[in-house]
Amino acid sequence: MKTYLILIVLSFILYSCNQESEKLNSLSNEWELVIEDSIQVDFMGEIWMGTFENGKGIVKDIPSEAVLQFDSTGKLLVNKILPKDGPGKIDWFEGLIVDEKGEIYASTSFNNIYHFDQDLNLIKTLEMPFAGEARGGMRNARNLAKWNNKLLLWYPGRDGISPYINHFYRDYPLLELFDISSQTSTPLIKTPTTSKFSSDEFFNRPYLQFTIESDSLYLTFSNEELIHVYALPDGKWARSFSFSPSDFKLYPGQKEPVTYEQMMTMSEARITGIYSDPKHLILTYEGGIDSETFVQYELKNRKNFHRYAEFNTSFLKVFSFDLGRWSNEIKIPAKVDLILNIESSDKSFYALRNDEFLGEEQDYITFYKLKLIRK
Repeated sequence: MKTYLILIVLSFILYSCNQESEKLNSLSNEWELVIEDSIQVDFMGEIWMGTFENGKGIVKDIPSEAVLQFDSTGKLLVNKILPKDGPGKIDWFEGLIVDEKGEIYASTSFNNIYHFDQDLNLIKTLEMPFAGEARGGMRNARNLAKWNNKLLLWYPGRDGISPYINHFYRDYPLLELFDISSQTSTPLIKTPTTSKFSSDEFFNRPYLQFTIESDSLYLTFSNEELIHVYALPDGKWARSFSFSPSDFKLYPGQKEPVTYEQMMTMSEARITGIYSDPKHLILTYEGGIDSETFVQYELKNRKNFHRYAEFNTSFLKVFSFDLGRWSNEIKIPAKVDLILNIESSDKSFYALRNDEFLGEEQDYITFYKLKLIRK
């Protein structure tokens, strides 16, 4: 009798597992990107970075050093000119995040990390224990995240090591885990052997971006087709997997460093953003521009920079943690410029409109309201 009951229970478990497996397999991982609406913010400028979280957008303007905050209707809530010099000086932001309380952290390359309240009033200036060595970076790079009252950030410079030396990415830790309470920092994450940057060959210098979901860190080098996964808090590498892009033009590895002259012969592909929610990883990237097109249309000349969007296709892909596979490759329209953030696959998000590409001059900034729709 006991054996009979055990068999019934086992049969039920197997049936439930099969049902769940069939349910997962029947789920679609095909998506489309739609423009739902647009909003206008009463400001003119050149937006370098920003985010949109918890119903509010925050963007940083280059010429004026202004930081703006606006809501989902486009209403301008805050317009602050941050001082460049003297008492209360605010250094140039390299990373920008909003935490679970709605408070804001901004990292820099110059020791300081700024902690603002929800209205962009400075609460406190935190200090990294050593000087940073990075100078400049990718537009709106996602290289700052909060985890367990700590900040994980791209901040090279430990022991005075510059990120511009040969094989920096092969030989040195990539990130810093900064304790907000003690203002101490621990080096974290080494390049795994699965990455091309762990080899002796030279490639174009990458930009790092990452996202944290639960206790997993998903890290990318901008010019590599892999996602590298690490476990927190120890930063132990777990695995690497490809996002299999259809169009991703790269410089091949070589025996000597890539020169400036080489970089002026094509536009290399790059990952432009990485986002996550508990069920999905979302990646945006550009395919790059081949040498023939780059030279033919004189794209190395500043006067033609606005034409990059004509030839450099942008894409978006969604990885389902449940299904363990990537979605279809979605083309992002050329008129969509800087994506501020993607909080979740089921929430609308905002992106700057590329007015230069459209050839339109306005006395306000336009943001598209976008949504991912599962087919």
